[in-house]
Amino acid sequence: MVQAENDLETMGAPKIGRRQQGLAERRRRLVRAAGELIGERENGNFSMPELAARASVSLATPYNLFGSKAAVLNQLFEGQVRGFNRDNTWMIGLPPAERVLGVVDRLVAAYAKDPKFYRNLVKALYSLGTAETAQFASPVGTLLVQPLIEGLTGDGLVLANVPTPVLATTLTRLFDATFERWALQDWPTERLQVELRAGFSLVFFGLFDDTAQATLAAAMQAAMPKTD
Repeated sequence: MVQAENDLETMGAPKIGRRQQGLAERRRRLVRAAGELIGERENGNFSMPELAARASVSLATPYNLFGSKAAVLNQLFEGQVRGFNRDNTWMIGLPPAERVLGVVDRLVAAYAKDPKFYRNLVKALYSLGTAETAQFASPVGTLLVQPLIEGLTGDGLVLANVPTPVLATTLTRLFDATFERWALQDWPTERLQVELRAGFSLVFFGLFDDTAQATLAAAMQAAMPKTD
């Protein structure tokens, strides 16, 4: 989790006053503490008093700065995604199918480096009540899916009459559901990659030309159950 911690430390921001600097530092400490606790626990769960103690702040501080445990986890997950996806220039000039599958491959490669942490992050979310869980907004949609769609649309690879917000929501929900299955059912990371590649391919299949469709069809075929 070192890369994401560094990202949280260095995210560009204008100069701020001493009080604001103190608040920002306490927020960073709380997010870092949440990451440490998730990584240490068998099920990723921790209490807000435990979080405050680990970050060396008062019990009221996490609530004052974030409002809820879900907001802390959301900030932690966002920092992780920003850490391994600092820019999207790698997509420039690639064929459309390679962009779609590349997003999946880069995401899974990052999760494969620390699968316990990411599984525990999902388990920590599941320990929350329904109302609090609803406050969690997956950063994958904003930081990965949206740039993918914007690049494809900007290059004329997705028709203008395709409702891109619906496309983004569908892909984000597909990711969330598959990610949860991987975490809660202890899927091998290879299966997470195969399932996500197939799901994203299915969504984009009808939007691309024959060449791209052939690549996406192969990704979907790879998800077929093996038979003896």
